[in-house]
Amino acid sequence: MPSERYYIDHALNAGDLVAVKDHEMQHLVKVMRTQIGEEVELVNGRGVLAHAMLESISKSEAKLSVQSRTDSKEDIPLIMAQALPRINRLDNLLEKCTELGATEFWLFPGERSERKELTDHQLERLQAVCIAAMKQCGRLFLPKIVMKEKLSQWEKTPYPLLFGDVSENASVLSGQFKKGVIFATGPESGFTEHEMDQLQRLGGQGVKLNKHILRTDTAAIAACAFISWLTLKGSAKA
Repeated sequence: MPSERYYIDHALNAGDLVAVKDHEMQHLVKVMRTQIGEEVELVNGRGVLAHAMLESISKSEAKLSVQSRTDSKEDIPLIMAQALPRINRLDNLLEKCTELGATEFWLFPGERSERKELTDHQLERLQAVCIAAMKQCGRLFLPKIVMKEKLSQWEKTPYPLLFGDVSENASVLSGQFKKGVIFATGPESGFTEHEMDQLQRLGGQGVKLNKHILRTDTAAIAACAFISWLTLKGSAKA
């Protein structure tokens, strides 16, 4: 991770004067002790990496002038659809899958989910988890967190749909996903038979990740890592 990289939801065009506040400002000033006139890196989660100079510091914000910017090509859509698990497992899942290249998280109430919704505070904290992971791993794109309805209300998905299947006859996860893919994982107790039928109704294919039964966050992380590797492998051959 770059020692001084900060997130700000701004276009970050060269010449802009931008304000960094709250946690990012505290890290900039209190932790890293950045001095006026020093340069740092800024990211906006939309593929932009900017170099900026610290111009001023007040009690509530630090102002920086954007010196230059570079733009990165958008990632191939890799959507992790997750039936709501316990919050501690969701934290781990979002952190690791952000590092591995997930572009969106679709969170939905599973029939066996202990919780059926998230509070605004919980969503804000999950967003902060993704931001921290994005900065730590050097990514320039911040995954979106989308709250979805239960599976029975889903319509046709925009990309091929895969889901974890522990049955003996399930195919091993493989293939190439040049246009994008969605991987669905159940909560701690897994999908119900009804949900498996719903996934198949949507054109979903059950795939095996391991010979053992994985915890919900382990399964999602393993799938994300494998899909990212297959995508990277396919790009290397192109």
